[in-house]
Amino acid sequence: MSKRSPAFRVGAATLLTAALGASPTFADSPVPANDAKSPFADAVAFWNFADLNDANAIDGAASVLQAFGDVATGVELDGDAKTESLRRGGDGKVARFAKGGYLRVDAPLGSELAVAGSELTVCVRLRYDATVWQNSPLLSKHGGHERLAYNLYCLDDALGAEIGTTGNRGLLRCRALRSETRDPKSALTAWRDVVCRVDEAKVELFVDGRCYDEDFVLGTLRPNDVAFTIGAQIESNGEARAGFVGEIDHIAVWNRALSNDEITTLSGGFDRIDPRERTDLGDGASLQYWTPPNAYGVGDCMPFYVDGVFHFMYLLDKGRHGAKNGLGAHQWIQATSTDLKTWTHRPFVVPIDRQNEGSICTGCVYYHKGVYYAFYANRAVEYDHPSGEKRKTYGLLCLATSEDGIHFEKRGCDPIFLLPDGYSWGTRDPQVFQDPTDGTFHMYITTSYRGKGCWAHATSQDLENWTLTDPIYAHKPGEPECPDWFRWGDDYYVVANHLNGYYKTSKSPTGPWEVPNAPNVLMPGVVNVPQTAAFKDGRRLVCGWSRERGFGGSAVFHELIRFDDGTLGEKFVPEMIPETNAPVVSESEIAESERVWSSLPSRCRVKFSLVYDPKRVDTFHDVVFTYADGKELRVVFSERAVYLGGFKIERVDMSTGKLNFDCVLTSNLIDVCVDDKRTLTADLPTATERSLKLVNNVGDAVKIKKLEISPLKK
Repeated sequence: MSKRSPAFRVGAATLLTAALGASPTFADSPVPANDAKSPFADAVAFWNFADLNDANAIDGAASVLQAFGDVATGVELDGDAKTESLRRGGDGKVARFAKGGYLRVDAPLGSELAVAGSELTVCVRLRYDATVWQNSPLLSKHGGHERLAYNLYCLDDALGAEIGTTGNRGLLRCRALRSETRDPKSALTAWRDVVCRVDEAKVELFVDGRCYDEDFVLGTLRPNDVAFTIGAQIESNGEARAGFVGEIDHIAVWNRALSNDEITTLSGGFDRIDPRERTDLGDGASLQYWTPPNAYGVGDCMPFYVDGVFHFMYLLDKGRHGAKNGLGAHQWIQATSTDLKTWTHRPFVVPIDRQNEGSICTGCVYYHKGVYYAFYANRAVEYDHPSGEKRKTYGLLCLATSEDGIHFEKRGCDPIFLLPDGYSWGTRDPQVFQDPTDGTFHMYITTSYRGKGCWAHATSQDLENWTLTDPIYAHKPGEPECPDWFRWGDDYYVVANHLNGYYKTSKSPTGPWEVPNAPNVLMPGVVNVPQTAAFKDGRRLVCGWSRERGFGGSAVFHELIRFDDGTLGEKFVPEMIPETNAPVVSESEIAESERVWSSLPSRCRVKFSLVYDPKRVDTFHDVVFTYADGKELRVVFSERAVYLGGFKIERVDMSTGKLNFDCVLTSNLIDVCVDDKRTLTADLPTATERSLKLVNNVGDAVKIKKLEISPLKK
């Protein structure tokens, strides 16, 4: 039997104080664990390690730990370590574990540590006594992966959590990489506040107040009758495997999900926590070729621009679309910038906060009269159909709104409207725009009608009430996913995505849409689902994600060019070109027909020019640059084409007698810009260094000039 008290949650005044830079008053001085303000007050079990007793037990008998091996309790801290212990509600005493030592208590089904239902929180404050982090259990109800209820552990390079549920195909896993924690060089022996929280929708792992990782719950918690252990885990054969060496200040278990404010309290208060977003590496750096930390990926992008601020909104992917038993469990999150150089990572725009939300799919944000409207498809959500039956749909069109473009509120899970019979059961990817001639709002939605891929088309006068009209058909097989619409100059454009995006043009905002007599694929190569947004001074950017690892990859940004005939090209975004160090290769002209440069940096920028007689290009052979992994950049003059790996751009303008190439090589991508007009992107394998081989099959008729290879700074 343990004590219970109401959960303490920080009020609005405290949050305002924190926002202004001061810590909450309750975190300025020690808070006794039995104070109603302390999150420890209603923990089902709480050990502060003055001894082996559960400090929350009324009769002194519940959850009494038993020591095995070399474990000492009641060890006094001093100095800052004691102050920080008291600040969090500890007592300034710790348990010290030597090699092989651990603690355990029986926890049969029905006991307070065999937490059932849909909510759980566990926390531990610990410090390693080691030169390296060790593979070791921290606390668990284990029993093997087929029985595991919950487990916190340490790997050589990460802290991790595992949760067993009744509905997920495997264990839910989260981790925080040591290299991405605060002060990673001193992280080996630093005190760490680790919290794992489970609610109906998610499991989340916090370290020092920052949420690093999450996974998505189906079903309920899976309790077991295995003993609860600290510093060890019980294997499937019933034997204990110990390994933790260091000190533990306190451990607590709750049968509820703590609030963010309570987790902040457990981590020392607002002036002690690491407050970054889970996608933020902490330096505001450029997002060009950026991948979120901790094994997240960038999914479909939904950029928009309002009042000088560029919003890079995207689907946050975990598990290459594999999360939540393959439903994806994507959520909208964003980073913003006013100069495209420094970025601020923001909270979730549309998160998953209900278990029956399978994924927050691609959509758009539209700004109108001071309100930001986020239109999206909610995958696998159950709803009551007008027919009276309960259905689970592939995509239910939903809405969230905001007044600042940062903090959005869902309008529930009720659909904006339902498509009638004849349309496919999957509706997704809403794109909203306004006809400037009459003010009518239009929505294009990816679907099929009577077996043919199309955009369903709806109109509205207020962005709230919609009327379905005739569908708009694609010119390619399949459903034209993730539509984009924009006006530029006197022309209107729509972009459709199967793999890469192709665009159509019109002189009318609603079509008819025609394929231009020019290359009309945006971001050719490995970049998926390109979407565009305006930027200041009449510019327009296009961004997407690289698919070299399956769904979810790195962010790629290019700038669109609009030619006099209304067709589009692409170039590098000047503000987002990676900075370089001094060149390691700089040659004014290459005379040889073959040349190899070895031991080049793996991340670099390669620039060169090809100079030739434009009247003779039909007679030329190829000029080939080959990287160490076999990836070829091939210029085929007779085809007016440039190849990169298995991709190519056609109808390259070779009439000037000169082609300028700018190539950026990252750890996983090569991005090529030709003449500041066309781009092509391909994947690269990870390498510590690279080589470059030139084969000029044309001879003296093509000169390779101004070759420069410079390492990237970061």
